[in-house]
Amino acid sequence: MSQMDVLLISQRDAWQAVLREAGGYDTYHLPEYHAVAEAAGEGAAHLFVYRESGYTIALPLLLRSLDGVAGISENCTGLLDATSVYGYGGPIGSQDPLPPGFIRGFQSALSAQLRERRVITVFSRLHPLLPHQAALVGLGECPVLWRTVSIDLTLPLEAQRAGYRKNHREGVSKLIRKGLTCVHDSDWRHFDVFQEIYAETMRHVEASPSYYFSAEYFTRLRDTLGAHVHLFAVLHENRPVCAALMFESQGILQYHLSGTSGSARKLAPMKLLLDGVREWGTRRGLRVFHLGGGMTARPDDPLFHFKLGFSDRTHDFAIWRWIIEPDVYRTLCEARAAWNSKHGLCATSADFFPQYRCPAGPPAPTAEKASRGREASEPYPELTGANS
Repeated sequence: MSQMDVLLISQRDAWQAVLREAGGYDTYHLPEYHAVAEAAGEGAAHLFVYRESGYTIALPLLLRSLDGVAGISENCTGLLDATSVYGYGGPIGSQDPLPPGFIRGFQSALSAQLRERRVITVFSRLHPLLPHQAALVGLGECPVLWRTVSIDLTLPLEAQRAGYRKNHREGVSKLIRKGLTCVHDSDWRHFDVFQEIYAETMRHVEASPSYYFSAEYFTRLRDTLGAHVHLFAVLHENRPVCAALMFESQGILQYHLSGTSGSARKLAPMKLLLDGVREWGTRRGLRVFHLGGGMTARPDDPLFHFKLGFSDRTHDFAIWRWIIEPDVYRTLCEARAAWNSKHGLCATSADFFPQYRCPAGPPAPTAEKASRGREASEPYPELTGANS
């Protein structure tokens, strides 16, 4: 017997039970994190759960209305598309690999559920540490965009630090000599300052609007995630000069969002922060500290290079793009392109998916900068502006 269930945020206990049943998962799969995304208007959270012959697979998605998308609203009444939360999502399964017959049953049931809901496309970032991409083979494509970096926290502390690039080890020692300290801010006393530093950093790196979050969002994130989210700060003369939010779940420590004060940028205090978080996670008994990737998929990306200075252990980072209804998708893309042309605009990225949601702007040499979008050229869940 096979069974496909679809859970909503209102069914949090059942959602949590499925995560435990499915095995390895991360903060980005939690119902609490999806509740934050839903409250922020990112879509209606759904957990698609397929069971058969003792196996389980679960896939969380946010379903979004196409109403309000420029140029296509009049043609898309009742249509939806699906995306993942801000971070690393994708399917989780009760074992790896899952039997081919089970995967075929899952794909058939998922297709039926999404078509029933009139979902046109699916986009998801896939988790580099929880690879169940085989369950998606045949449903669109899962290109590997780049690599992410992690530190093995099961190694002795000394062995972890020995894996640092020389200038990182020296940089951490120099910061300590200057009197800077990394603290786990369990009382959240520096929460407001973190938000100020984060916003300042986003302005400095000219981040796209999707990287800016309101005070209400940050507060909801802290209050909803509870013990799954931690605030760390580097203090200089008792004042935070950089700070970060870290996620913790199932032995996985995730580097989520961070920022560095402009006045301290030359000091590169993020080196000390990540070193301190690494030690904290190790003493807490966590398995892995996932630093994530860069701001782009370029080999010379400075943020990726910075993270490689802490560890040479890397993981494939892939995304999932699936066009469920090709004819409808083509019509929507053509309608959006016609609307752009009528208003003297053009899509800012040929790779953005789904293309009908691609930001548009006037043709200009600077269009590449405008193309930075959370779902296309910047698919990573953090943008720190850390110095290398």
